[in-house]
Amino acid sequence: MFIDRSKIIKDRFRVFEKLIDIGYNTDKKMMDMKVENLVLSSNFNRSDLVIAIGIKNALINRNLVTFLCGIDSELKK
Repeated sequence: MFIDRSKIIKDRFRVFEKLIDIGYNTDKKMMDMKVENLVLSSNFNRSDLVIAIGIKNALINRNLVTFLCGIDSELKK
């Protein structure tokens, strides 16, 4: 199965930018983010929500750059 890492990276950065645009612009705000707030206050689709949760978890687990670069997808193979 081929994984298009460039698409993964684009999608993750797009969601990251959406989070910044709605006020999640610090580590603390991102770690305190609640999915319920994203659903209520923005135009996040289901896949965006999954990525937003991944960004939050990556930040908490100190592997944000790895996640944004799509490397975690390769590690799961």
